[in-house]
Amino acid sequence: MSGRTSRAGSVSGSRRPTPGGSQVGSPTRGSGQPVKAVKANTGDPNKRELTPAERVGKRVDLPADAYRDPKNEETVFAARPGYNTDGKPIQMSLNIFAVNSFANRDIYQYDVIVEPDKESHALVKKIWNHQTVTQQLSRKGGQWLFDGNKLAWSSKQIDRNEARIEVDLDELKRKAAAEHPHVAERVGRVSVFKIIIRQTKVIRLAYLKAYLEGRIAWDAHVLECMNFFDHAMRQFPSEQWITIKRNFYDPAFPVGGLAGDLVVNQGIYVAPRLSESITRGGTGLAINVDRCQTAFWPEDSMDSLAKRLLNSQKDEWQSWNEYKFMSSMRPLEITEDGHTRYAPSEPFMFLRRLAKLKFVVNHRNKLGEPKIYTVKRLIFDPKYKEKGATAYEVKFDKKMKDKDGNPTGVTKETTIYEHYWEQYQIKLRWGHLPIIESSRGGLFPMELCNTISHQRYNYKLNSQQTSDMIKQAATRPQKRKADIMEGVKHLKWHQDPCLKAFGIDLSQNMVISNARLLPNPEVAFGNQKINPGVSGRWDLRGKKFLEPNVIELKSWSIICCGDDGRTCQQNELENFARQFSNIYRNHGGRIAKPALALTLGYGDGDFSKICEQAYMATGNHFNAPPQIIFFVLASKNQLVYERIKRNMDCRFNIVSQCLWGPQVKKAQAQYMSNVAMKVNSKLGGVTCKVPGPTAVNPPFWKRPTMVIGVDVSHGASGSQAPSMAALTMSMDKHATRYAAACETNGYRKEIVQDWSMNSMLPKLLAQWVSVNKVHPAHVYYIRDGVSEGQFHHVLDEELKYMKNAFDKEKIRFPQITVIIATKRHHVRFFPRPNDKATGDRNGNPLPGTLVERDVTHPKHYDFYLCSHVAIQGTARPVHYQVIRDDAKIPPNDLQKMIYQQCYQYCRSTTPVSLHPAVYYAHLASNRARAHESAITPDQRILAYGKAGFPIMKGHDELPYSETRDDEVQSPALLPMKGPKSHPAAADFIQNTMWYV
Repeated sequence: MSGRTSRAGSVSGSRRPTPGGSQVGSPTRGSGQPVKAVKANTGDPNKRELTPAERVGKRVDLPADAYRDPKNEETVFAARPGYNTDGKPIQMSLNIFAVNSFANRDIYQYDVIVEPDKESHALVKKIWNHQTVTQQLSRKGGQWLFDGNKLAWSSKQIDRNEARIEVDLDELKRKAAAEHPHVAERVGRVSVFKIIIRQTKVIRLAYLKAYLEGRIAWDAHVLECMNFFDHAMRQFPSEQWITIKRNFYDPAFPVGGLAGDLVVNQGIYVAPRLSESITRGGTGLAINVDRCQTAFWPEDSMDSLAKRLLNSQKDEWQSWNEYKFMSSMRPLEITEDGHTRYAPSEPFMFLRRLAKLKFVVNHRNKLGEPKIYTVKRLIFDPKYKEKGATAYEVKFDKKMKDKDGNPTGVTKETTIYEHYWEQYQIKLRWGHLPIIESSRGGLFPMELCNTISHQRYNYKLNSQQTSDMIKQAATRPQKRKADIMEGVKHLKWHQDPCLKAFGIDLSQNMVISNARLLPNPEVAFGNQKINPGVSGRWDLRGKKFLEPNVIELKSWSIICCGDDGRTCQQNELENFARQFSNIYRNHGGRIAKPALALTLGYGDGDFSKICEQAYMATGNHFNAPPQIIFFVLASKNQLVYERIKRNMDCRFNIVSQCLWGPQVKKAQAQYMSNVAMKVNSKLGGVTCKVPGPTAVNPPFWKRPTMVIGVDVSHGASGSQAPSMAALTMSMDKHATRYAAACETNGYRKEIVQDWSMNSMLPKLLAQWVSVNKVHPAHVYYIRDGVSEGQFHHVLDEELKYMKNAFDKEKIRFPQITVIIATKRHHVRFFPRPNDKATGDRNGNPLPGTLVERDVTHPKHYDFYLCSHVAIQGTARPVHYQVIRDDAKIPPNDLQKMIYQQCYQYCRSTTPVSLHPAVYYAHLASNRARAHESAITPDQRILAYGKAGFPIMKGHDELPYSETRDDEVQSPALLPMKGPKSHPAAADFIQNTMWYV
């Protein structure tokens, strides 16, 4: 299936919406233009206008100060108390490039106004770049910058602080029309614009220097300086490359493929940021440069693209040809209570992700470049019944013309298919495919639309695409470093006319920072201590878990799902049960009776029945409520996994463990030891801990201390699923065991809402006090995934909700240390090549590498810590930012605590990259998706079960875009306390690590 762009045309339509008109059958205004449907209101009334700081922050790494609410002067972020003195000093190269100097001068800022006013940024940019404008600005002198919208800057002040320039965009077309009268009508009716450039502000870079030196607080003028600095950095590269937020992509750079239907391009990430170097004589500004890989839509005809997109998403769609694809687009006919209705098919709904994709249709005799359209949707309307809104069914009133091309005043109702044949002699080959509606209401056949290049793919990659992306993105440190230096070379800072004009001098070399290597801790098991050294690795051979399962296993089973023999044979299942029991006992596991090994058939594919059969068979076999059930699965299907967890967690309230059939067949000792770590934690045990400094086994802290980790996850881009909040809490004096609570958190809400906090925190507080027999004196509140723009919300809102929860439990609110842990950044560490004192054999930094200078804020309390061993690619350190510290913890103690507790992660034999409290919260928030009580549109699209899964009653059609009131409370999760469960089991699961 391929688009015939050389012959492509479009169907015409009215420019103005007709009251009461249908979506697709509106009046027309002439041949050769797209059909115009009634324009719906596409604006989102709930969409909040971004603040200036939020707009600039999309391109610049701004400090939290930039986003602070000026009305709330009480929000003060913690200042740096000093630097770490533990461990040994080392040096580490960072992908940070210093700003050697910037001129202490005034920059003149201008508003850019276009009349008649147009909302299109592309049109405004086109007017600004017109030769009439560039020539007149050149005469006025100075170097000009333009943000592509409404702001411009110049190194010189223009006369009378204002310029008015008239621009005729169709000047060349008018000349062509004079020579060729038959095309005169194609000249735009409104092509003459007036651009007004009016000075509004003077940007004084002295303000930026004063802030960096700590002489003034952050204010709007410092933000304006950073905004100018960012545009000065981007102007020259953006004229040569494609720009997407902070990334630049060379169109000529070779592209790779992702699972056959997407392409990936390597780009250069560039972001200005503040730097701690001001304390040692630097300017306090730096540039973070990194290599980045981004998935793009391929340049292809829309019909071929849509087919290949579906082929890559599901096994049963993989073999579809063009005809099967076309038939899959037909609406579903559903009969209920004697009434027939029509709903979009599952493949049709999946193609919603084509929305907002830009495309061209090459018209015959079209002057200039082809017009770019934007997909609004694929049309679905029940009135077209089982045939759907295709080129054969969609009709419009076509204005007729005589043989000379003059309008006759007569209209004729015709289909889109007939129009293309009559107007262009194009016989649509795939006329049974749905019609595309553009954002301006035009209607086009899919086969005549061609996507344009370098459009970012904003949806979650499937498993194969993710695997392909990792292979292309995961490069060793030295290769990544070489790529970064090559990117800097291509940026041509030394040739950049904008940087020269504004007196900005950038270093061409990476910053070499004075870092520290923290000493690694010992790791204590039940029968021995080990010292992993700088390798950051150990194994479980001969080691007993620090604490075995709390309840001895007396009623448990291993269930093979599927009796066809492909998942696992009965003898293989029994062998795994025996081998696992032996290995778990060797690690200290308490097992009183061997597991029941049983195979259950799929039946009709209903896993709720399979879970019930497994629960009843296990209970009847042992004559006792089951304690844990293992499920052996044929594949790693996420929907099957979630269905099992939903039943076991919320219906029967017992922990469960899913196993993959091929691994059960192999029955390798290392695999079973890894499973044993998870099972032991789910049953109340502890894998290991970092021991105290003496043999008396003191607690990790000198006073009662609680660690809370919080994460909020969101559905994939375009998803209708609610946000999910998860809160984990350490339950023992060593912070080795964490209980977790989860709750929905509204829609696209990153800050934990009042109702979510009130649902999660009180019950865990009560449990903590019950276990520890004391109230907490200090709380570490470690928050994941919050941007600098939301730090003040964490302090002003989340802490307030926490205080309410403490008051509810009649517990005095303790001292609190709030830490934000972030992995979404582009800072990387590069040890010297072949230096075993600072790097491992792959060239990554050793665990415990701490950076507090050069890349950190001049005044705020933040640091970068690499606590793990990178398995592949280049290690990504975690950026920790302490925004409140009531207890005034010295840097040595706080950083030691974070680093050492990374060795206590319950299911790993290496230290992890992130503090376990946050890591566990991330696991819990993902697992809680299985506990959602409502059927979301996304679950319907990925419908679990039999082929032809019916769309549920009351959900006739999934709209292409929903405006949702963000303040609406999302449906609560199912409680982990089912009516059929044993009461003791329900209490036990909520206080153990069920989510690992």
